[in-house]
Amino acid sequence: MAWRTILIQNPAKLRLVNGQLQLENEDGTYSLPLEDVIALILESPQISLNASLLSYAQDQGVAVITCDKSHMPNGLMLPFHAHSRQSRVAYIQQSCSEALKKRLWQRVIQSKISNQAACLKISGRKAKRLIALANHVKPGDPSNIEAQAARYYWQRLMGKGFRRGDTDLVNAALNYGYAVIRAYVARAQVAYGLMPAFGLHHCNELNAFNLTDDLMEVFRPFVDHHVFEMKGQGLLDEGDSLSIECRQHLAGAGTWLCKMDEETHTLASVCDKMAAGLMSAMENKSPALLPLVGFTLGEET
Repeated sequence: MAWRTILIQNPAKLRLVNGQLQLENEDGTYSLPLEDVIALILESPQISLNASLLSYAQDQGVAVITCDKSHMPNGLMLPFHAHSRQSRVAYIQQSCSEALKKRLWQRVIQSKISNQAACLKISGRKAKRLIALANHVKPGDPSNIEAQAARYYWQRLMGKGFRRGDTDLVNAALNYGYAVIRAYVARAQVAYGLMPAFGLHHCNELNAFNLTDDLMEVFRPFVDHHVFEMKGQGLLDEGDSLSIECRQHLAGAGTWLCKMDEETHTLASVCDKMAAGLMSAMENKSPALLPLVGFTLGEET
């Protein structure tokens, strides 16, 4: 199973040589099997690669992420029709009733808020209000409990002066981490034949990843926790852009540990399990079959 995320920050030439990713830079030439790679993050504008490498990377299910001049992820390349029963999966997904979508969204938001509560607890904050809010989420979240929880959560985690969406380094770190996890979730969905454009709740016709944005909600508090730790260490206090150290840490989000069904897994493997579980939940019309993820106090692998 693929498990590595490769972050390339400096000028380099990438080639496909005997099924291996070959990287050549000023320090030498290195090779590794693409079958071990879950995501390839290209940060430097001076990275060159050819179509044969990109094509083989897609055959191996590698998510290829590009970055802008400030090193923030701005593009994602995923395999096309990677599943052997694509039409069957598409039929199941498109046949999903609105009632089932609303119940699945309820489950996702309850899990997100529970994970936000866990994030606050780990950070030494009180979380009773969030736990209560999670229990009040209805199918489809018509009362927008998600937004109520967010207002309570961000002020207590990052401070009263924090505003999500500002241009400070804390927000930059959050955006970077979310983008990396979004790629993991999208990759897993494509691998299981799901069409990321068709969501449970998100339905923006300009968004090719509505379903991805639905399911990644449960993972956001994991990024929040790591960014909170970086902030506490003073890594987000100075500078115009994220440091290499911060970007390297966030790029490795796939190795962060989390819990599912009382077992510990890497975040990348949980994305696969959630995609498979979502398919099962849709096919059997049972939201309970969608497995969800929670915090563990373990460290990265």
